[in-house]
Amino acid sequence: MLLPTFRLRPALLAIFLLASSIPNIGIIDARADEAETDRQIETLLGDPADYKELFYAFQSAVAEGKAEIAVSLVSYPITISIGGEDATFEDEEQLLESYNDVFTDKIVNIVRKQDFGSAFVNSEGLMFGDGEVWISGVCEDSACNSSLPRVITI
Repeated sequence: MLLPTFRLRPALLAIFLLASSIPNIGIIDARADEAETDRQIETLLGDPADYKELFYAFQSAVAEGKAEIAVSLVSYPITISIGGEDATFEDEEQLLESYNDVFTDKIVNIVRKQDFGSAFVNSEGLMFGDGEVWISGVCEDSACNSSLPRVITI
């Protein structure tokens, strides 16, 4: 027996409203976004698992104020603009001494809020915010037979 159309429309509307009120419905979109970011990284940069691991490790360290971990994920030497002046840091110890000058509230908030699935990716690397922080592959040897993702721009 066929239901009259006037009864189907309210039933479909009820199903739609119920589905849209389920809190985990956004997880599907987030996974699709992460899969697309993974695909872009694999196409342009290398192993997406390595980039994802560094992304989340750096994000967690910065968000939790774990300065030692955050600076250990940076490629050295690195030149960073602080108050309009360029400063070059040769190693973790030097960057750690200026951590609060480099990791300002603005930078911390950008890193904290960046979603992996919506991160911009190109052949230069993976970007936080509007380019305030970049992750890219850094050659491990002079022949550059392999590279390791590191934070290259702050």
